[in-house]
Amino acid sequence: MGLYVQIHSMHGLFRSVNLELGRDEDTGGQIVYVLELVKALSKKKEIDEIEIFTRRIQDEHYPGYSDEIEEISEKARIVRIECGPKKYIKKVRLWPHLGTFIKNVKKYIAKKGRIPDIFHSNYADSGLVCAKLSKYYKRPQIHTGHSLGIPKMKRLGVNKSNIDRYDKIYHFSKRLKAEQESIDNSSIIIGSTTEEIKQQYSGYKIKKQVSKFRNIPPGVDLNRFHTPRKTYSEEEGYVYNLMKNVINQDLKHPERRIFSVLTRLDKRKNLHGLLKAFGDDKALQSMANLVVFANTLSADKGIQRTIDTINRIIRKTNLYDNIALPGISLDYSQQVPAYYRFLAKNRGVFVNPAFIEPFGLTILEAGACGVPVAATKYGGPSEIIEDGVNGVLIDVKDKKDIAKKLKKMFRHDEFYNELSKNAVLNVKKNYSWDTTATKYLNAFKEIVRDNVR
Repeated sequence: MGLYVQIHSMHGLFRSVNLELGRDEDTGGQIVYVLELVKALSKKKEIDEIEIFTRRIQDEHYPGYSDEIEEISEKARIVRIECGPKKYIKKVRLWPHLGTFIKNVKKYIAKKGRIPDIFHSNYADSGLVCAKLSKYYKRPQIHTGHSLGIPKMKRLGVNKSNIDRYDKIYHFSKRLKAEQESIDNSSIIIGSTTEEIKQQYSGYKIKKQVSKFRNIPPGVDLNRFHTPRKTYSEEEGYVYNLMKNVINQDLKHPERRIFSVLTRLDKRKNLHGLLKAFGDDKALQSMANLVVFANTLSADKGIQRTIDTINRIIRKTNLYDNIALPGISLDYSQQVPAYYRFLAKNRGVFVNPAFIEPFGLTILEAGACGVPVAATKYGGPSEIIEDGVNGVLIDVKDKKDIAKKLKKMFRHDEFYNELSKNAVLNVKKNYSWDTTATKYLNAFKEIVRDNVR
């Protein structure tokens, strides 16, 4: 009999099709990571069945998350567990309801009549859930943190004088305790890059637990993310026409090359820094336009503040004729790959200007489609990109460096072509989901073997 694996990712908007990425800060790359990992693992003969456990949402404003069971493939499914209010709530409000989630998972396991061989947790809330389940059933836990509380506290400037105020919002005291319990209980802890492991976990009590850590980068679905082809689907044609219409309608000089961003409107993503670099460089404006895809129609207060900042920069630097911000969310399954291929066909550039990026899945997705990438040098991108070979690394704190690197990509065709070719080769060689799933499977087998001894 093969392995039965439970993969827990309890927060966010989780379903197997039409992913609503970027709808809010809880529904980002982690959703893609877990879903694609499960799909790839389910193809392995050593896996008997694999289930994603998440929270059931019964909310008319968030349709598509109420079915208790959603089949992904013959061996993979999504299991939605009752936890807290029926309506959608953000992860910071889930902490009081974790006990209910654990209780209902136990009921599910009892009804199923089979105890998982492995509990795999994602993020702090599921980390605590899986730690409790792991101890109760005496089965090993493997943990992928994605992002952690201590680095976030540093970014927010949390200190002794304001900790109480921030704790009421983010529940940092509970989160840090949960993260430490996940670290202590897990047999293996996964990070996407060595830089991520070093930066994310540096504030926790690791001591002799360093041997638990494994560097396993996520992958890319090469069946969807690939270079442009002569024939393409109706959906891809729709995206091409959409992009053409955006460029022709919103930009004064649609004939110019484009650099583009696909991001959440979060100040940490540093879109405002990219805009300042663009707004201060007339030479860059004369050769290229900027197209930004983000959820600009959200009512979230944090997103609205970011939009206000963006609008002030556009107004101050008079970028109205050089930038397009269509208030459109692209469907991840089909439209996002087509978006990258449009950039490739039109010799565009994809930019990730985040202050720090733990990994950067969009870098791989764009690269797989043949789009050269300019990405922050802070964090994981420095382990994906060899500067000047398969992309360029930018100092996102230096406006002149951003503009200089982008201008070089647009001015020198041979350089652009080499970046494009090498980006494709790098992804194919090192970042397929099958490669990622094989590394995870080896980790699963290792801890199951150790657990039997």
